[in-house]
Amino acid sequence: MRRIFRSQKGEGYIDVVIGILALMAVLVVTLNIFEFMTLKEELDEISGQLIETATFNGCFDAAFDERAEDLKNRFFQFDVETDAQEYFNTSYKRVQLGDKMEVTVSVETYVRGLGVFKIPITVTSHRSGISEKYWK
Repeated sequence: MRRIFRSQKGEGYIDVVIGILALMAVLVVTLNIFEFMTLKEELDEISGQLIETATFNGCFDAAFDERAEDLKNRFFQFDVETDAQEYFNTSYKRVQLGDKMEVTVSVETYVRGLGVFKIPITVTSHRSGISEKYWK
């Protein structure tokens, strides 16, 4: 029995298996980082288009909601939060010319490749702009 435990045979195989497992773990992390970077770029594009629509119209109205739905159909489901420095008319969410408007777009995803473990990650993009419409 002592000879079996002192024997060095098969040690190279174990080193190769551990090396392959470590390489796969690094590969999974690299792919997840790349996926999160591309997701962030897409969210930046979406938030940019939404703030452009909102500032042009001077409000968060049906045209803004329609553009958000169009982008959801084009890309993926995401959450949109809107805010303004000061509302000219709060019932219509109108913002006076020159006031600050903000759009935050976020999506919750998971780190993939870990088997049964699900680690939630929230990727967020925030854009702001100035209202371009004068309300009488």
